[in-house]
Amino acid sequence: MALRTGKEYLESLRDDRELYIDGERVRDVTTDPRLAGGAQTIAELYDLQCEPGLIDEMSYTEGDGDERFAMAFLEPRSVADLQRRGRALKRTADATFGMVGRSPDFMSVGVTALASAHEVFDQSASGRAFGQNVRSYYEKARRLDLASTHVQVNPQVDRSKPVHQQSIDIALKVVRETDAGYYVKGARQVATLAQFANDILVMPSVVINNEPEAADYALAFVLPIATPGLKFISRPSIIPQNPGHLLDHPLSSRFEEGDAVVIFDNVFVPWEATFIYRDAQMCNTLYQKVHLGESYTHQSMMRAQAKAEFMTALACYLANRTHVDVFPNVQTMLAPLLIDLETHKAVVEAAIFRAVQTRYGTVVPDSLTLQSAQLFFFERFQKMVEAVRTIAGSGLVGAPSYAELKGEAAEYIGQYFQSEGMTADQRIRMLRLATDATMSAFASRQVVYERYYQGDPVRRAAMFYKNYPKEPLYRLVDDALRGLAHKAGVEA
Repeated sequence: MALRTGKEYLESLRDDRELYIDGERVRDVTTDPRLAGGAQTIAELYDLQCEPGLIDEMSYTEGDGDERFAMAFLEPRSVADLQRRGRALKRTADATFGMVGRSPDFMSVGVTALASAHEVFDQSASGRAFGQNVRSYYEKARRLDLASTHVQVNPQVDRSKPVHQQSIDIALKVVRETDAGYYVKGARQVATLAQFANDILVMPSVVINNEPEAADYALAFVLPIATPGLKFISRPSIIPQNPGHLLDHPLSSRFEEGDAVVIFDNVFVPWEATFIYRDAQMCNTLYQKVHLGESYTHQSMMRAQAKAEFMTALACYLANRTHVDVFPNVQTMLAPLLIDLETHKAVVEAAIFRAVQTRYGTVVPDSLTLQSAQLFFFERFQKMVEAVRTIAGSGLVGAPSYAELKGEAAEYIGQYFQSEGMTADQRIRMLRLATDATMSAFASRQVVYERYYQGDPVRRAAMFYKNYPKEPLYRLVDDALRGLAHKAGVEA
């Protein structure tokens, strides 16, 4: 199959998935008004890669074959391959202004990283070899061009205790084993894009104590979203219901990707769908062994670049159209955004050129360089949001519905909402876009997502410090101290 169309993708979502929102079960995510906008957007991304003028950029073939696969499934063997993949990731992110954090290519690059390192999954303390399962799933995912989501985090009951010592035992774990597989029960959070995915990957959670009592919680596997016993409890949609006009919420209405807590109610997992089984050590070391973080972060930073470009452009556009960009204080507010944007682009490019060869025959972007971009993007994004709010000012609060242009007060709207160089129509569209990007429920979720989508930034920063090779820095100071002492005639 490979490269499926948006129509084929939407049809794949019409299954028996058990998804609940606002106290009721959703029967069809492609038509439900709380979810349809997100489903349609993902469908448009599938159509994008099939466009004749983009197909060579967005897909690849192998050997002499004529079957095409989405570029996110490319196993990069060189810097040129990373650049090819990066261009496709950026093209996808541009289509959503970087606002869809878990577009299907996020998990596609992750599944590809797992497949490239599939031999790792044969080295399990459980004595079971799962490497072929991983490789087989990759082949299936790219052949069917699947959209996947994943869950990693256990429910927050008592975060001061390890998972197997919780007073309320609701974390996902093995409850029964059979010859054909095993049954799992419990919950995981948070599955972004679950409403619009075909499959869900259960991946290792936080560090699991390497002791027998914790083994039942040490798992990784993949299942179809519509697997019996899987239940998805969605947060309320951030798509405004009964809007005056779609242009009142141009981002919210299109880019709602959904988030859900996943409940496994005695779900059966076949052995052939298993990647890790009752192996805490494997769970705790997997990400480093298979370079999963580098792959995820490559996609994330190409998306962040698209988002930074859009938000910076929006701030500059507002300043220009309201004629405040002539003032030095506004210029000094906007200049750092442009500097941050160019810095981000340079850092990501440097990560590619400093790519590291893995022992699996693939290359990955330099980890520390990518992490530098990721750890600071949240702060940069907040500055972009604040700049838009500051420049637009009270215009954000007073912007009427776009529907007013054809409403009962239309003659007043046309007269009193125009500005120098902008009609009321143009100005209202601009302000509604800025409002949705910075003041809506959608905007608030974007801020939270950028902070936490790859884990607690405080812990990530501490880990970055711990892993950074600091010995060369220490030697630099030692050499400086010795050199200065020598020049001063003091024995070092």
